[in-house]
Amino acid sequence: MRSRLTVLCILLVLALSGCGGAARTAERQSTLDRILLRKTLRVGMNPGYAPFEMLDVDGAMIGFDIDMANYLAGQMGNGVRVEIRKSDWDPIIANLNADKFDVIISGMTRTPQRALRCDFTDPYFVTGQALLVSRLKHRPAPGMRVRDFDEPGVVVATKLGTTGEIAARKFFREATVKTMETESDAALEVDAGRADVMVYDQPYIALRVKESPDRTFAILEPFTKEYLAMAVRKGDAEFRDWLNLAIFELRESGTWDSLYQKWFVTTPWLKRVKKPAS
Repeated sequence: MRSRLTVLCILLVLALSGCGGAARTAERQSTLDRILLRKTLRVGMNPGYAPFEMLDVDGAMIGFDIDMANYLAGQMGNGVRVEIRKSDWDPIIANLNADKFDVIISGMTRTPQRALRCDFTDPYFVTGQALLVSRLKHRPAPGMRVRDFDEPGVVVATKLGTTGEIAARKFFREATVKTMETESDAALEVDAGRADVMVYDQPYIALRVKESPDRTFAILEPFTKEYLAMAVRKGDAEFRDWLNLAIFELRESGTWDSLYQKWFVTTPWLKRVKKPAS
């Protein structure tokens, strides 16, 4: 009896060890492994940031970041396709950590504060903050700078929770900072004369001023310097390292230059973009 019981115990331990080993193997499966197995790269984005991610008139997502995501999927091979998952901006890192998507590619500036909650890749774009100015309230003049608008009574619009808001609160101490839910809402405040200026990333301001040149003008020389990067979950080193290699190849292959030309230099795509309600 004793020997038979011993054998049964050994078999039970081995069976449990086998189950535990399988569970541990599943736990160790990396984000990259899961992407390749499901053949889907889930990308978190907050649409509306031209020309990085926008909705066209048919409701499809277009832009620099979408093309870059498709490039990444192509580099993975194995039939991997991109699945865009839209997110509000404020909870986008929380949604990443809740496994609602694999990576954030959404014109996100890497900052020490954000890096407490996620890991960033190498930068794929360098930009800075610029100004969209209301012609109803100001006249363009050579040499205009941020300090020319930092006065009591001046209203500065920007998007809530962005580096635009951080810059606005840092550089405008006398003016009133007004935060909006989207960059389009902030720009419309300037169009309507309800705000004097808008603080936001230079590429967006450069494009947005073309939509209302009779009501706005732009000061495009950036007054900050920011590095846009992709975000992955904290400790996801294997996936981050693969993305860094892909970003390097994107640049070395000339693909980055082609995408920049397509979205920032020539702008026939503007006709396809869905215009926000005024």
